[in-house]
Amino acid sequence: MSTAPVQYLSNSDTLCKRCSEKNAVLISRRDAFCSDCFVWFVRGKQRKSMLNERYKVKYGAVAEKLGTQKVLLPLSFGTSSLVLLDMVASLLREQNLAHKGKQGFELVVLHILEENGPSKAEAESIMHELLSRYDPVTVHYRIIDPEMFLLDKKSLQRIQVSAEFDVLSKQQQLGNSLTVSLLLESCRTNSSRADLLQLIYHDLIIQSAIQLRCNTILLGHSMTRLASEILSMTVKGRGVEIHEAIADRSISYEGNEFHIIFPFRDILFAEVEAVLSLTDGLKQFHVETSKGTSIAKNMTVQALSTKYFDDLGANGYASTASTVVKTAEKLGAPKCEITAKCRICQADIYTNPKQWLKSITVNAAAPLETEAEVELAEGYAKVIGKSHVSGDSLDVCYGCTVMLLGAGDQFAWPMRATREEILDEFVLTDEE
Repeated sequence: MSTAPVQYLSNSDTLCKRCSEKNAVLISRRDAFCSDCFVWFVRGKQRKSMLNERYKVKYGAVAEKLGTQKVLLPLSFGTSSLVLLDMVASLLREQNLAHKGKQGFELVVLHILEENGPSKAEAESIMHELLSRYDPVTVHYRIIDPEMFLLDKKSLQRIQVSAEFDVLSKQQQLGNSLTVSLLLESCRTNSSRADLLQLIYHDLIIQSAIQLRCNTILLGHSMTRLASEILSMTVKGRGVEIHEAIADRSISYEGNEFHIIFPFRDILFAEVEAVLSLTDGLKQFHVETSKGTSIAKNMTVQALSTKYFDDLGANGYASTASTVVKTAEKLGAPKCEITAKCRICQADIYTNPKQWLKSITVNAAAPLETEAEVELAEGYAKVIGKSHVSGDSLDVCYGCTVMLLGAGDQFAWPMRATREEILDEFVLTDEE
């Protein structure tokens, strides 16, 4: 008989299988746990992902060689990021007490304000009270507005997709009135809006890591969330990025090296939720920001894939998430050569998406004979792109090309200089 990933026990005489002293409060992975042992079980998974020497307390020559690692933890006040913060801060507190005030790393918490989340003043209040739980450890924090993404308004350009799937940009004076909200509102589909917002958050996290001089980024994605990401990326045409997007890895960005770690990659979301409910005083800081629709046709791809795994878990098939993640972990980069980098999401481009889209799409329409056919053709042109679009050609990956088809004619995006363009500025000509 199928069961939920976490079964809560009430008035049970079953002893905890780990300590054999306290009564079990839940069953997970066929084992009975008391509250303390279950929290330690999940905490052990998190600490296993941070066994590297750079996160340990260092002395002497090792300390001089490695220095102090600075770790950035994005916090939305949602379940996973809140539990991850509590565990990482608790690790720091243990190091501080065991080593007479010394810590293995510095922790910086980053909160990005959301439309349906707390205001900046509310976030400041929550953050101050939350971080005071971990005295004597000092945890620094930064609260930023998504508008930071559009700080350089001069880099904004209009972007459109032609009927031949050429992605073209055109420099236009957009003024200072354009906001992230207006940028997203220009999109015709919910999935395009969600995809762009995810790109904005990713950029803000990376840029914050650079500004704060952090060496590691900890993301609170559970195994369930990673499995959902894998399915949604496949549907959105971003399958070529999966091998990197869900892996613990090191990346280089604008000359900066980062370690990206998913400490909860072996933990189901239901188990993370259980830790939140079992940790004294932590749930009061939880903020639910999701206000998505429950109507399937209006849901984003990400929301649909999340619901899919939620339903699997509720019906006893939570292990499917593990299968999806473990299969994706075996993926590698394509064998062919990288031809360019996407100017929207910075992903590597291996094949020309225009050629692929043209090969699977019929662009030549039959002659229009009735008014109804003309009206339908005009509606189709709004979705598929316009042939009279002009501008400079951009290198854009398949996923972003598809996303831009639903972004609208007035879509704008910051066009930052590529690495090659930056280097070209410093190349001296014969005249110079």
